Formats: sequence, structure tokens, C-alpha cells
Amino acid sequence: MIIKVAASILSLDWSDKTVVDQAVLRVSNADFIHFDVMDGKFVKDKTFDPAFVKSISTGLIKKDVHLMVKQPEKLVDKFIDAGASMLSFHAEATKSPAKLIEKIKSKGVMAGIAINPSTALTKVDKLLDKVDFVLMMTVKPGKPGQKLIESTIKKIKSLAKKKPDLLIEVDGGINAGTAHEVIEAGADILVAGSYIFNSTDPKIAVDILRNS
Repeated sequence: MIIKVAASILSLDWSDKTVVDQAVLRVSNADFIHFDVMDGKFVKDKTFDPAFVKSISTGLIKKDVHLMVKQPEKLVDKFIDAGASMLSFHAEATKSPAKLIEKIKSKGVMAGIAINPSTALTKVDKLLDKVDFVLMMTVKPGKPGQKLIESTIKKIKSLAKKKPDLLIEVDGGINAGTAHEVIEAGADILVAGSYIFNSTDPKIAVDILRNS
């Protein structure tokens, strides 16, 4: 199994585009650059808009966009135009999640459902055969640098057992100490921000996660 790493820029000073551009250059060995999009409604904070995501040059690294927004159906086209290769949203944020999944996939973009720590797998059971991946949140969405919620490990294991061929992306509290645990539980893609960008050598940090 080849583990992939998505470097999340949420922990950076993303108000300064130069800081983000330089940080991206320092993780050229990452598989994805992860953008946590917040609208100030689904979660309290507000972050990146489509113009910002489009403005960040990631070279050969793919853009992974996580929409923590209400009515994501109004924004998916703009983020696809901004270069998203993977696009995930929360089922509870839209009235027609299945329809939105189909729309994203029709654009040649990988579609995913994001699951909060408090959301039961049964809530998205009917969508699992439709999506390309599931983004399992292992912290409460919204703030970088949180500690992984241990109870979410059991949920990752349950999902991996139920859908062994489904890609599982894990986001929240991922570092050298927790990476092995979530990989053993069934994770395929690790999202990390603080651990990678606060390290002395982000490239080495990416490799450590990938080889955990």
C-alpha cells in the first residue's frame, strides 16, 4: 500500500500569498496541497475563496479542496475551475449530496464526502458506493493544530472493513506519532499541516508520514 500525503496550508499565514507560495515549494514531494475552505457559516471561521485557490501555483502537485461550507453546490464549479483535483463536502450541508457527487465526478474531479467526528457512518451509508473517497475528520473542523480524537480511529477501522476498496483520507492531529495508528486503521491519504510546516525540514516531515 502506498500512502499519500496532503500538505494542508491552513496552519500557515495564508493572508500572505508569498508565504504560501514559498511553503508549497518546500513540500514538492507531497502528493496534494490541501485547502480547507470555510464560509463562516458551516464553521465559525472563514478562509479561502476560489480566487485564492486558483492563485496558488502547485506545479505537479494536485489540489485537494475540502469544502466546509453551507450549500456547497453553489461553489463546486468555481473550485473546479480553480484547479481542484479532489473535492469533498459535508453531506449535511446540502439537500442533494448524491446529485452533487455526480456533478463533481462528471467534471473529471474526484468526489468525496467529509465526515465529522460526531457524524455516524450510517448517516452517509447510501453515499459510500457513489464517492471516490471519504475524508474522515479526526478533529473538530475549523482550527489547525488540534489533537487527534482517539475515538475516530474505530470509525476509520469500521469504514475500511465495510468498504475495503474505498480511499480513506484522514485529517486532524496527524504527526509522526499518530500516522502509524491511522494507517493501520485503514487510511490511504494523510492530511497534515502543523506537523509538516512547523518542522525544520517539511520535505523530511512528508517522507516520515508517508513511510509511517
